[in-house]
Amino acid sequence: MLRIEATIKQGYRVGSGTSAVDPRFNEDGGTIRLQSPEFKKRGLDCDAYFGGKIDEAWVCGTLGCDLTPRTVTILKPEYHFTGVRWTDKHDKPGEPPVTENFFLSPAQIEFGGNSYKALLYIPDPATKPGHFHPPTTLEVIAQKVPDIAYGDRAALFYNPGAVQISE
Repeated sequence: MLRIEATIKQGYRVGSGTSAVDPRFNEDGGTIRLQSPEFKKRGLDCDAYFGGKIDEAWVCGTLGCDLTPRTVTILKPEYHFTGVRWTDKHDKPGEPPVTENFFLSPAQIEFGGNSYKALLYIPDPATKPGHFHPPTTLEVIAQKVPDIAYGDRAALFYNPGAVQISE
């Protein structure tokens, strides 16, 4: 695992279902709550990975890790799920149902002298229907990290075979 410093930043908040910008997923509890059962069907049980249930052992949402000026390139994450149909809220009448591809990779967040289990969470830009982040941002699903807030600095440990982070 390689270590890189990141600044925690606010995203669209659709993952957690607390978005004021796009409230479509708020009543469902967020996109992560809808996607995680689909990940489990394909071999990644997030509850087992994090050692407990969503909202107890791990957070329903993502941490936005700003790596500016560095950028992220997808290489070969441990999990690559294609054609995931996790909602019908992106569908348009007369068009095929929207499916999405996802890349996930085991990682770790270090904050306040403690380490927390994490997953790099990368919706495939080629199939993502919205809520795009700049290439300097990496989203992470993680165990609960007490007291972490927007603007805080944290260390992110990641597999360099999964993603390349470069200047």
